Amino acid sequence: MLKNGKIRKLFAGFLSACMAASLIVTGTPALETKSEASESDPVVIVLDPGHDFVHRGAHYDYTAPNITPFSCDESEANLAMALACRDELMKYSNIKIYMTSEHGECMGNATNRNDSCLTNRLAMADKVEADLYVSFHCNSGGTIGVTNGSEVYISLNTPFNENEKQLAEDILTGLKGVGFNSRGIKTRRSSSSPNSDYLAVNRRAVNYGFPSVLIEHGFVNHIGDAKKLSDPNILKQIGQSDAAAIAKYFHLKKTSGDNSALQPNVETTCHFAHLGWTATMPDGLICGTKDYAYDIQAIRLNVNNNGVSGGVQYQTYVTGRGWQNAAANGVISGTVGEALPIEAVNISLTGDMAKKYDIYYRVFSLHENKWLGWAANGNPAGRTKFGDSVTGLQVKTVPKGSAAPGSTKDAYAENTIPDTAQLVYTTHVQSFGWKEMTYDGNTSGTVNQAKRLEAIKIFNNTDISGDIEYQVHAQSYGWMDWVKNGTMAGTSGEAKRLEAIRIRLTGELAEKYDIYYRVHCQSYGWMGWAKNGECAGTSHEAKRLEAIEIKLVEKGGDAPGTTDNAYRAPKVVYQTHVQTYGWQSEVWDSAVSGTSGQAKRLEAIKITNNTGIAGDIEYQVHCQTYGWMDWVKNGGMAGTSGKAKRLEAIRIRLTGELAEKYDVYYRVHCQTYGWMDWASNGDPAGSEGLYKRLEAIQIVLVEKGGAAPGSTERPFIK
Repeated sequence: MLKNGKIRKLFAGFLSACMAASLIVTGTPALETKSEASESDPVVIVLDPGHDFVHRGAHYDYTAPNITPFSCDESEANLAMALACRDELMKYSNIKIYMTSEHGECMGNATNRNDSCLTNRLAMADKVEADLYVSFHCNSGGTIGVTNGSEVYISLNTPFNENEKQLAEDILTGLKGVGFNSRGIKTRRSSSSPNSDYLAVNRRAVNYGFPSVLIEHGFVNHIGDAKKLSDPNILKQIGQSDAAAIAKYFHLKKTSGDNSALQPNVETTCHFAHLGWTATMPDGLICGTKDYAYDIQAIRLNVNNNGVSGGVQYQTYVTGRGWQNAAANGVISGTVGEALPIEAVNISLTGDMAKKYDIYYRVFSLHENKWLGWAANGNPAGRTKFGDSVTGLQVKTVPKGSAAPGSTKDAYAENTIPDTAQLVYTTHVQSFGWKEMTYDGNTSGTVNQAKRLEAIKIFNNTDISGDIEYQVHAQSYGWMDWVKNGTMAGTSGEAKRLEAIRIRLTGELAEKYDIYYRVHCQSYGWMGWAKNGECAGTSHEAKRLEAIEIKLVEKGGDAPGTTDNAYRAPKVVYQTHVQTYGWQSEVWDSAVSGTSGQAKRLEAIKITNNTGIAGDIEYQVHCQTYGWMDWVKNGGMAGTSGKAKRLEAIRIRLTGELAEKYDVYYRVHCQTYGWMDWASNGDPAGSEGLYKRLEAIQIVLVEKGGAAPGSTERPFIK
């Protein structure tokens, strides 16, 4: 299996506290067979005898009349089956086996299996980069003496569910041959987290990114099952049967013997956004898919040839980069660490492999939310230049001329964007999802349909070095982080509107071009053109963006149209914490925050620069008991909360470009004195030494050197 340089990243939203990265485990040394293909890393399988001799499982003593007394102990049976499975798997090449226990020992805290021992087993499997985790168990319960048979638990999450299902079926088929009734394949949903597995083995394996099965081989409290589970010879047969199913799952061949019937196995490993490299998938199984909803950013394919010469080669189409050079036999295709998704792939076989086999593959389209048709033998699969991305990949080889694994309809589509396009962009629109890519000033989104934009991606399609960076103001989130070069800005699946956007260029691109953009906004229609990082749209008006146009213009060239009214937004936004009422709603641009005539003190304040101009709004309060407190800025809290301390005075000042363009004026409503006059640019407003509470405030930005909003005679008394 291909794992050189694999990085397993845990998706934090999936993890529980017991999987802390600081967990230290000590695993049993690997029992490794000789790998036939030295250029290929082996399949890594972790075998877990459930429970241990410290935290024993189910136990049942049989002393009924007419039978020889015997006991059935789950822990002993689990260990015996796992060891027999290990011994059988060691007969196969290209495999590495780890046991979580070889002698019934506990991996961790001997007093609390759930807290430490079980957690350590899965953590060890992640540490050794497992391709499969198999947990051996026996059942108990049901109607004693009546309920019997085997069952296999798999994850309810895809792709794990699909990938584990065939293995589970083969395990149950093998156990029928040993004499166990099949109770079928099971999943169990967590009652506290409906999208999560109840069983820790399945749940934690999903978190780590490798498939798992938990096998309940039979019931220790059913005499028929118990006789088998206490018989060393049958326990050995059970382990061998499980091993055969595992070998089939990975298309393994034995180190010696006739392997002519085995078909070559094309292995697929995918690198996902947020997850990194996940477990390698054998021929026919799925890498990724919709439950992850994470873009595949890179792939590696390799072949366990099973005696047939040749290999596999492949290409990926990377967003913003196009088709990459062909890679082969384990070399990475795509990008790692650049946040660029794959939009399409093509895969082909070489040498005798190509003469004897066809290779089929299909992708799961994030934006279409479905599997596309099967492509074959070097033909592309996916959707390029649509702003789509691949979140699942399935690869399968079949004998030459055999039927495709499924429908080959609509395997590939390409958006017709000319090579001369300078910039390319797509938007995620309410009800419609991602729109087709468009370019160079064309409209993306909708007009007069009352549909919000929810996200956007923008790409530099020139050959000039430099980035296109963009930042959106989204409902609930405000201004989000800057992103660049095709990364999604905004949200998907959260029904949050975009309200404003900024776009800017860097590097040589910024030296040669200005970037202009305008938005179609709820209530206002098409607004004026903004450029080079200026804001376009609105904020604090709850108005949705509905469409956008973006265009590069040679440096210093004319705007594509009027630049008037490109952005509507308050310049300064503030809110106060008021006695009895707590935090009040935000207000802006000279509006009153607080109360008057109610004898309620201000206790804290937050002030934010909303101009889009570089620079800070800094502010300092004089607070009961504390006096003048430290300066804070840009939405930080000044004052106290929950301490019943009054504000008595305030200073506000600007920095950077903001200070060059504006003066800040502010006045306060003060106990006894009422509304006082306007202070500005860091001067105090209110009182000091008189024990008078502030009750309300107004703040406004005025163009540099402009007239004050009112009298400035008496803003402060000391």
